Amino acid sequence: MDLSKIISITGKSGLHRVIGQNKQALIVESLADNKRFAVPLSVRVSSLEEISMFTTGDDVPLKDVLTQLHEANKGKQAADPKSDDAVLWEALTQALPTADRERIYSSDVRKLFTWYGQLLAAGEFEKKEEAAKPAEHKEDSPKKAPVKAAKKKADAGAKVKPSSGGAPKAATVRRGGQRGS
Repeated sequence: MDLSKIISITGKSGLHRVIGQNKQALIVESLADNKRFAVPLSVRVSSLEEISMFTTGDDVPLKDVLTQLHEANKGKQAADPKSDDAVLWEALTQALPTADRERIYSSDVRKLFTWYGQLLAAGEFEKKEEAAKPAEHKEDSPKKAPVKAAKKKADAGAKVKPSSGGAPKAATVRRGGQRGS
């Protein structure tokens, strides 16, 4: 599962996937309804790849927490984010037993389960398995890489065209129409 392109936008509910970027905005697509819109670069966004959760030991990246939550629920929906705090904490500690109750706010636990539901509905956990399959085919590519590099060098030498020998064309000078001349 690649969370580097999945972001949370301040002031907007839900998760969004980064599609592209222009000079003044990020182009994003909502995971819930697939609507695309521009987000100005002045708006604060957080990539899920950069978020981690407090534990009694080292902090755990959100990607690992979501994966453990997915495995603990056997690929099904987890606890309802609107349920009681005790229910949410119990579901979290089943997936992440070392979660630090003193440093994690209950609102963050609710947000975790909301995001998990959105990622599950969007099929992001299945994309993890699909991404692993093409990686197997990449093992063959290093053997072919030197041949392709040699072909590129040969083609680059063949593409050089001799110059026509003539001087570059001069830009046409347009004289302004002065009155009286």
